[in-house]
Amino acid sequence: MTGAPAMSSPTEPDPDQPDGVALAEYDDHDLLGQADWVIGGEAARKARQQGLYAGYVLFLGALVYGLPIVQTVFRTTDAGSLGEQLRSPVAIALLLASVAALLGAVVFAGRFRGPVVPPMPWIDLVLAAPLDRALALRRWWRYAAVGGLFGGALSGLTIGAGLAFAQLAGIGTIVVTTLVGTALGVLTVRLWLWSQVRSWPGPDRSLTLLWRVPDALRELHAESLRAHSANTSTVAGSALTGNLRTARLALTRPVHHGRSARLRGGRPFGVLVRRDVLGLRRTPGAFLSGLGLTLLGAAIVTWAFTQPAAPSIAATIGLLPLYLGFGAWAEGLRLQADNVGTPSLLGTGEVTEAVAHAVVPTVLTAVVLGGWLAVAAASGTLTVTTLLSLWLVLVLVVAGNVLAAFRGSPTFMLRPQVVITWYAVPALTVVVLGSLVAVFTKSGSYTWLSAVSWIVYAVLAWAVSRVRRLTFEHRA
Repeated sequence: MTGAPAMSSPTEPDPDQPDGVALAEYDDHDLLGQADWVIGGEAARKARQQGLYAGYVLFLGALVYGLPIVQTVFRTTDAGSLGEQLRSPVAIALLLASVAALLGAVVFAGRFRGPVVPPMPWIDLVLAAPLDRALALRRWWRYAAVGGLFGGALSGLTIGAGLAFAQLAGIGTIVVTTLVGTALGVLTVRLWLWSQVRSWPGPDRSLTLLWRVPDALRELHAESLRAHSANTSTVAGSALTGNLRTARLALTRPVHHGRSARLRGGRPFGVLVRRDVLGLRRTPGAFLSGLGLTLLGAAIVTWAFTQPAAPSIAATIGLLPLYLGFGAWAEGLRLQADNVGTPSLLGTGEVTEAVAHAVVPTVLTAVVLGGWLAVAAASGTLTVTTLLSLWLVLVLVVAGNVLAAFRGSPTFMLRPQVVITWYAVPALTVVVLGSLVAVFTKSGSYTWLSAVSWIVYAVLAWAVSRVRRLTFEHRA
């Protein structure tokens, strides 16, 4: 779609028209300004000020909270040993793998919700007009581009300053990390836009759209923008009401892998386990995302438990991706919770079914942890106490994901802060208790470690009780 011709005098006669008839020509910027005022009103005029205020708050948050936290992450009693480990090939490989996983997640998210999503009235009324689509969508692209640029630069600045203040690097590191963060922010947003373009069939879906932004904006179809806008409303509404099942159903893609595979019959427990294996075969994206998160989380957790130079907060950082990786493999638990209360077709009890659905993610997580433990054993830093502590971490991750799957629906007043806290309870339980296990293990406080282990098993019992309680509530 091309833009309107340049604005000229409306009284100049056109030689192709009858005598005395003149064509009125318009400027796209003027038309878009009028449409912006009609659709957005005064709120559209204040969007830039709101963006500047959000950037100001983000900068203050990074200065007040981000920098001290990053500095704490890197500060340890053995800075020299930590610096050598951070510069090792294994650490560099993990860093590159983490960046690749982040970019892959952005590409995956762009299929459902891209960076350019104008409001529905703008899509229906403005994009249907004969205007240059790149010009009509430019504002939302600028929001995303400036946000990615600012967020990447601020992240790099915070990490570099944390390294410098922890005396692990020089002042020049701040400049390098800021430039690298800026470049990653720009690349992330452009990959996000490219993935949004690919979410709808079109003539041009090549990687050259990464640096041809106007052409990429022109490739965005109106129906694709409507779908992305609807996905935004669905996910936001589901999150605020505590009903994530609606969001999962709306964002589920058709199955294209493993369609010829069939589920073999057998005893109920084995059938449920094989069903979860088949589910991962048919959704390779879930398997790969879980594998990436678990590899990263298990590596950080194992390093935190086995290396004296590792800061105590390292275990806290690694527990979250380990928890999320397990959750990516635990789709069977979520499906059971979504259909809780309905009679089981296989005749199993609710707890037995939950245990069966936890087998596959538990085995996969244990295998990944075992691989990193083998690496630690090869370097001679593995002890029996560390093995027992990592077993507690595995039990805690299982209990946290069962709690997350069977949390039910919120019964309180639905306010955003309260709902966010309600969502975060299982993850916070895993992170807090796992961090205590790491601290007491490294300090040799075995009495306190024993007390925390009993709390971990109590959390597992609480998770099992939630399975029973939620099932009985629905049947009642």
